[in-house]
Amino acid sequence: MRAGRRGLARFGRLSGCIVVAAACAYNGVYNARRADRDGEHALLAGDDTAATRSFALASAAAETLLARSPNSRWNAEALALAGRGLAFTGDCGHALSRLDAARAQSRDGRVKDAASVAAGWCLLRGARYAEALALLEPLRASRDREISTLATRWSAQALLAQGNASGAARVLARDDPGGAEWTLARDAFERGAISRAESLLVRRAADRDLRPELIPLLRDLWLHGDTAVALRVTRAVSASRGDAELRAAARVTLAELLLAANRDVEARELLAPVPRLSADTALVARARDAMLAAAVHGAPSFDEIVKRARDAEGAPGRTSSAILLARTLIASDTGGGAGSFLAAEIVRDSLAAPRAARELFVRIPTASPLAAKGWLAAARLAGDSAADYVRIARGRWPDSPYLRALDGHATGDTLAIPSDTLLRQSWDRAIVIFNDSLDRRRSTATPPAATRP
Repeated sequence: MRAGRRGLARFGRLSGCIVVAAACAYNGVYNARRADRDGEHALLAGDDTAATRSFALASAAAETLLARSPNSRWNAEALALAGRGLAFTGDCGHALSRLDAARAQSRDGRVKDAASVAAGWCLLRGARYAEALALLEPLRASRDREISTLATRWSAQALLAQGNASGAARVLARDDPGGAEWTLARDAFERGAISRAESLLVRRAADRDLRPELIPLLRDLWLHGDTAVALRVTRAVSASRGDAELRAAARVTLAELLLAANRDVEARELLAPVPRLSADTALVARARDAMLAAAVHGAPSFDEIVKRARDAEGAPGRTSSAILLARTLIASDTGGGAGSFLAAEIVRDSLAAPRAARELFVRIPTASPLAAKGWLAAARLAGDSAADYVRIARGRWPDSPYLRALDGHATGDTLAIPSDTLLRQSWDRAIVIFNDSLDRRRSTATPPAATRP
């Protein structure tokens, strides 16, 4: 009897362990499935950052399950989830072995298709286009909408890579005619057919079909030198009745590029409606900061920059932070002129306000070891008047090593050490105050809620 009871107890404990192990395994595959589903949705929406994050979680959960329960009933699905996570986070080298094993072991059609579409993606990335098409084209008929959509999209990309643009358009047109034109627009840009790309993009805007791929394509057009095309497309998008957030993002993206090219009027025209269009507080903050940057570019003095910043409605951003740092440097200057010199460099480089920077450079006290250096820096911003600034510097500091260096003479710069010391001390002193001010401003910032028309 005792032996029987002991046997029953051991059996009970063993059964309990099996149940716990099975529950743990199911919990692992459940977490991996959920993260994989989130990643797939982000992938379809064009949010690559969110997709990568979710697929990394899916891969980690699936790999943990494979390590702890290699013989579980969910092993094939775990292999597929691990492989998909690796594939969509950029590790196709390790992904393919997992995906091949999943396809060989699984009897679940959905799991096999999910593994196959990820393997097709890896083959596409590896420029193995014919092999990718062999896997992807049958999946376009999948009953799973997400798998069929991705298979269609990547089949088209493989055809485009083979130079078969018409075939890619036919593939996409069956399920997503708009998507076909977006794909063809990117392909036209990459092949240098800019007029064709512009025509397709304008047509998508007119049809209210705006997609996330618009933003990098606008930036690429601009950086490629097709600035007029990028501006025309952005204006077509602005006039569209498509997604308001994408219209706002397009305006901000191109306005920032216009500002960098000193085309402030056009930038302000694009930026003005953004706070009404977008409910994205980060995007609205970018727009307001860009509007402030446009406002200060032509300011004749730093005092005028401060006034314009005070009058502008905005949230903390790169421009307002640069103004705050310049103000802090000037306020903390102990009389050696280093604070004004550093502030002038910020106004020149970060705010792109040459007139105000020039005014700060020549404000440095005459007795400062940085005075001549400041006037020479101002000369570089003075255009046709540069020679006048150099002449004044020669008259006031005839023995300046900075002038000797300008003339090409070797010099033992006895001012270098005190100048560098002044600059370093001024910066170290100001940056502490600046960081404290920035922290206080961030803690009290309450950006207004944006409303859409």
